Amino acid sequence: MAEDLVLYDIPQANQDRAWSPNTLKARYALRLKRVPFRTIWVEFTDIEDICKKIGATPTGVWPDGRAMYTLPVLQDPRNNTVISDSYAIAEYLDATYTNTPPLIPSGTAGLHAALLSAVTQTAFMPMTQVFLPLIPGLLSPSSAAYYRRTREQMLNLENLDDFCPANKRGEMLDNVRRNFSIVAGWYAKSGPGPQEFLMGGTHACWADVVVAAFLTATKWIFGEQSDEWRFIQTWDGQRWERMLTAFEMLGVDE
Repeated sequence: MAEDLVLYDIPQANQDRAWSPNTLKARYALRLKRVPFRTIWVEFTDIEDICKKIGATPTGVWPDGRAMYTLPVLQDPRNNTVISDSYAIAEYLDATYTNTPPLIPSGTAGLHAALLSAVTQTAFMPMTQVFLPLIPGLLSPSSAAYYRRTREQMLNLENLDDFCPANKRGEMLDNVRRNFSIVAGWYAKSGPGPQEFLMGGTHACWADVVVAAFLTATKWIFGEQSDEWRFIQTWDGQRWERMLTAFEMLGVDE
């Protein structure tokens, strides 16, 4: 019997539940491709050591020039393959598991890259500014301290909380709402009807995975019962809430 693939992910404090938009992309991709996998949970403070141990490649560079190791990482024990970065994981799954619809249909890689760049600039980056100071509150004490210190260095901040002061959160979130409406307009061009997925029909493509993963992360970072998430659920005629429901109906949830 073949061994399951292994996904390396970052836990919330006191519970093994994915919350990172990047690792959720890989998790959703695996489930859409119907690939069995198990999770190894890794604290922020251990990511570099674990990645080096299993032979994962760095995905970036820290401001001081050191190699940056990040999650998700996918390990395929059948052929000793280790893949860093969620997009590379999606490419690997499409190439390896051809009996399910592709995440990145043939001929759409360039379109995906252009669209996701636009979505990131338009919607994801403004939303990230709003919720970034809340992320340490999800994490264990060691990971929270690491996350706060490294993000303050990357963003040249004395205090991560200054990235979005609590008394400005509502105003900034309302501005983000307008940006998400632009993305909703792009989805609306897919055709008549609800069109929960970008390319229409019942199959989610990689762009949908990225958007759904980001929305799920947003839900957990703000809190499922928070005023912020309840507000987001109403946006664009509840389009984003419907999208997450559509993913759940495909058997793809966190």
